[in-house]
Amino acid sequence: MRQTDLPGAELRGRRTPVIAKGTLKLGFLRSVPCDIRNISSGGVRFATRKEINLPETFSIRLPNSKQPRLCQRRWQLGRETGVEFI
Repeated sequence: MRQTDLPGAELRGRRTPVIAKGTLKLGFLRSVPCDIRNISSGGVRFATRKEINLPETFSIRLPNSKQPRLCQRRWQLGRETGVEFI
């Protein structure tokens, strides 16, 4: 599947492909590791190890970032998810 075929491919911002680890913050005590696939000024695409049911809004900790970023789920297809920073 090409990146432009993915849901949300029309979102703004030039995407930079990356291979990096991130952490999803789902509530006060739950964290889920993820593999970041690409990033832009407006959001990020990542994959989790297994398919999980993500809430509409949550935080993601990116590499080299001191604070997690609040984001909104824009699309989810199996283990892959695209989010927009809010």
